[in-house]
Amino acid sequence: MSTDIQTTQNLLSLLAPFVPVEPDMPALQKQDPFVTQQSLLQKTVKPAPYPESDYRWLAGVLELLIDIGNRDEAFSFNIISRSDYRQLSPLFEELVDTVGENVHHPATSLMMLVDFLVERYEKENVPKLSDLPTEPMEEAERTEEASVEWNDEWEILEITELTPEEMQELEKEHPPAAILEWSETEVAIHAFFSMGNILSEGGWIGEAISAYDMTLRLKPNYAEAYYNRGTAKTLIGEYETAIADFDEAIRLNPEFVEAHYNRSQTKVSLSQIEGARYDLEIALKLAEKRECDHIKSNIQRCLQELVNMD
Repeated sequence: MSTDIQTTQNLLSLLAPFVPVEPDMPALQKQDPFVTQQSLLQKTVKPAPYPESDYRWLAGVLELLIDIGNRDEAFSFNIISRSDYRQLSPLFEELVDTVGENVHHPATSLMMLVDFLVERYEKENVPKLSDLPTEPMEEAERTEEASVEWNDEWEILEITELTPEEMQELEKEHPPAAILEWSETEVAIHAFFSMGNILSEGGWIGEAISAYDMTLRLKPNYAEAYYNRGTAKTLIGEYETAIADFDEAIRLNPEFVEAHYNRSQTKVSLSQIEGARYDLEIALKLAEKRECDHIKSNIQRCLQELVNMD
């Protein structure tokens, strides 16, 4: 995997908002970590926001992590080779430079996952400092060591299995500077989900689907991941399997209005007009319940188009 990409730091918050409108980004570019990609309500095709090299770099990272994750049935990421470590160590440094202390950066969880893997390898294979021969410490070194202090402004939060709504409530109560410390499994789930969203936005659909596949292997009941994978599949014409993903997203979250809408549009592509009309009617009721006027007007327009097709 190449580590000489100069534009990696430009991978900012590419994740689309939960509802199909332009994202309302505050000054700090705060972003809900658990979001879905755009609904098919937005039919305008936008060019990839970043250079192709950025997505190629991320696809390489994804391939490496999938390979590590697939080495045991539990997807525990426990089997890390020396070759992996030689790639992961500089990758972690690169991600630290990219993400910094911005916990809302979409690559934050990726950085944390790589950190877990590097630490795991070093714990198992690198001798501890206490096991190495000691040498007298110079006075300058002792002074430098004593000057290192813990920054009390940082707050460590233990985050496990939060719903999108719970995450939003949490972020209201804590400043953006807080460090969000997920469980290792939650970090992996979010890392693959975020990579899927970024790659999908850049047009790397096959790689995005692979990222969502890993997300769902780690968290089989993740409605948003089914929705995102289904949406990605529609972009490459895999309509029948896309509908299966929308079916599962709706089973897990019956009020998932975007999934109802995207399933309707996918059914139109398969000439399943009655099924599409049924999904649109449900989506319209849900949009009215959520008081989403923009979504409502788009659904009404699509319903009228179906009437005109009769």
